[in-house]
This record gives sequence, structure tokens and C-alpha cells, in this order.
Amino acid sequence: MDPYTISLVQKMISRILERCKSHAIYGVDSWNELQYIRGQIRSLEDLQQEIKDLLSKTENIDEQVHGDTETD
Repeated sequence: MDPYTISLVQKMISRILERCKSHAIYGVDSWNELQYIRGQIRSLEDLQQEIKDLLSKTENIDEQVHGDTETD
């Protein structure tokens, strides 16, 4: 995946996460709804972390394969 697409996905996840948090604070009418929103928030945060971890692994692999590409 190209960096632009990854960036768009990360931004979308962040926006959805902020909406869920706002809804949990201001718009929950029942305990069950709060639990559902908390589950969504947890899932989105887990997804964000997975993407970060995958990007980090990809960068590490690229560095190992390509090495230091700077020239003097």
C-alpha cells in the first residue's frame, strides 16, 4: 500500500475514534450502549496500534534489505 493510502486510513480511523469518544461522553442513554461504544473504541485503538506496528516492521525490513542508502 502506498503511504498516501495508509495516511488516509489512519486519519479516517482517528476521526471515527473521536466521534465514538464524543458519543460515549455526551450521547449514551444506557449502560448497554456505553459498553458497545467502549468496545468500538477499544477495537479502533487496537486497529491503530496494529497499523503502527506493521509500518514499523515494514520500515525495519526495508532498512535490512536496502541498508544505508546515503552516499557521501
